[in-house]
Amino acid sequence: MKPIKTFCFALVLGLCSLPASGAYKFEPGDEVLTNCRQIYTRGFVKARVDDGYTIHFPKASGPINCPPFRWHNEFVVGFQSVPEYRLQFFGGLKRDILFRKGEIVNLRFETDKRLIKNKPTIDIEAEITDISSIGAISVKLLSKDPDAAATFWQWVGSNYIDLRHKALEAEIAKRSR
Repeated sequence: MKPIKTFCFALVLGLCSLPASGAYKFEPGDEVLTNCRQIYTRGFVKARVDDGYTIHFPKASGPINCPPFRWHNEFVVGFQSVPEYRLQFFGGLKRDILFRKGEIVNLRFETDKRLIKNKPTIDIEAEITDISSIGAISVKLLSKDPDAAATFWQWVGSNYIDLRHKALEAEIAKRSR
């Protein structure tokens, strides 16, 4: 009986001495997306910190509309590029909407009243250049309108936008018909 008690005691001590790092999913050097209001910026894990990560973003990243220093675990997701993504509704009860690289999408943003005074919303035409496995798309601006370009570079730029973002509601409604 004594060896069993000793074994159990040693096991408990061993488990208690392990670091509580179960919340960390990524290692330094892993490619990730950081979530800022459903706009994702692609970067690399530089280091693990208290309850999250320090992320390195390439120079061409942007705009980053959240402080780009430390990212809490729940705002960092792994990055993997896929050729297409099926947006599902109601657990498959409604028809899936398919998005593929090279397709054209329309984004609709509310305008910044300080920059554009005469339009409440602006439509932006863009081409999908990359899709992540979580359903975020990277897009290239196609619209020639200077107001559309200014709004695009203010909000999306070289980042990824979630397919469930409010700016894509009109596109999803058009594709679901």
